[in-house]
Amino acid sequence: MFVATLLFKENRWDRPSTLEEFRLSIEESGNTWFGCLLDGQDRLVASAFGSRPRTLKLHLSNYSKRIGGVPLPIEHRLTHQMIDLFEGKNVSKPVSFNMKHISKFQLQVYRVLERIPMGKVTAYGLISKHLGSAPRAVGGAVSSNPWPLFVPCQRVVNFDLTIGNYGLCGTLGPAGTITKRALLKRESVPIIDDRVQRTALWDPSRNSH
Repeated sequence: MFVATLLFKENRWDRPSTLEEFRLSIEESGNTWFGCLLDGQDRLVASAFGSRPRTLKLHLSNYSKRIGGVPLPIEHRLTHQMIDLFEGKNVSKPVSFNMKHISKFQLQVYRVLERIPMGKVTAYGLISKHLGSAPRAVGGAVSSNPWPLFVPCQRVVNFDLTIGNYGLCGTLGPAGTITKRALLKRESVPIIDDRVQRTALWDPSRNSH
């Protein structure tokens, strides 16, 4: 089972007076590139993956600049871990996240996503009902997830159990939906005609622990 440690700090929107030094690890596996942006305390700031290394590097570099940091290239174990998650493997090594640049509502949503078991999915509406919020707000939080694969946003589908969209390096499109379907299939989610079978539906309100 994948374990993550969520670290949240107040004043999350404060910008540092000097640029923070981030580290950027990028690795290829097959025809896919994986990237992890880390802070000086070895916490994951953001992750992304896609078929083009230049797009991946630009996406994470721009993210770093938006939050006041400068990325320096390194090699890091988390890119290996990302590849394992992409391949549908269970990963038990804990990961610490830098939560400084997300909202309290995003944190609530991501904690729900972390609880979705492998092989299961939930729907935007079920999360919104569980949190007492609007489905659109949940959709916004899911789509802005800075840690794809580590926080499994691919396990959230539409109300009618169709697969729905999935962003790759901040961009929505057909490739994202194809990728999301492949991720779910590798996690043994039953899919017929691009619709998840109801036996795989997980309700956070009925599984609160």
